[in-house]
Amino acid sequence: MKKVIGIGGLFFKAKDVAKLKDWYKENLGFVTSDWGASMVWTDPKTQATVRTEWSPFKESSDYFAPSTLPYMINYLVDDLRALIDVLRKDGVTIIGDISEYDYGKFAHIMDPEGRKIELYQPIAGGDTPPAWTDKVVGLGGIFFKSDDPGKIKEWYKKHLDIDDYISPLHNDDKMFAGTTKPYVFSYLVRDIKSLRDQIRTSTDPEGNKIILIQS
Repeated sequence: MKKVIGIGGLFFKAKDVAKLKDWYKENLGFVTSDWGASMVWTDPKTQATVRTEWSPFKESSDYFAPSTLPYMINYLVDDLRALIDVLRKDGVTIIGDISEYDYGKFAHIMDPEGRKIELYQPIAGGDTPPAWTDKVVGLGGIFFKSDDPGKIKEWYKKHLDIDDYISPLHNDDKMFAGTTKPYVFSYLVRDIKSLRDQIRTSTDPEGNKIILIQS
């Protein structure tokens, strides 16, 4: 059974959701909606078309509970029910029950350091937004602070088959210089020079650090 097969979403808290979405739309070309953006992109490693949801949440949101961290990652899975059965047998903390909607199934688990993880099995079919072709064109990676990066990386590999796209790093790693957030998101871009000339900062208006990678 395949476990995690991709990154389904990046969710994080924001002081002013509307203002932040406008900034990403204006500066990085995000195609935003009321709730965030659907990043449809081509994985450079597999050449597969991937849909990753990007969504800032209000600071008052309790969607990330019981985690106290200001972010959550959604992972795409191949067979959610079978995976939850395996994780439960392995002693992984499962939060609530599986939820089913006309567009897919969802479940939530916790990692050993208190991060809430959303697992999502999409239903085939339905409308897919057009792929992004301007400025940001995909996801480059996710970096997050960890008390024990080696141990946490082994946990993600063992339970979710993840050894790519996410990078747990020591809390004092230089990757987090310039931000107080416990995470950094990296984006693939078409023309890094023009964007660097335009943005002239490594953080967005709320202090989220941005890493741009030439695609």
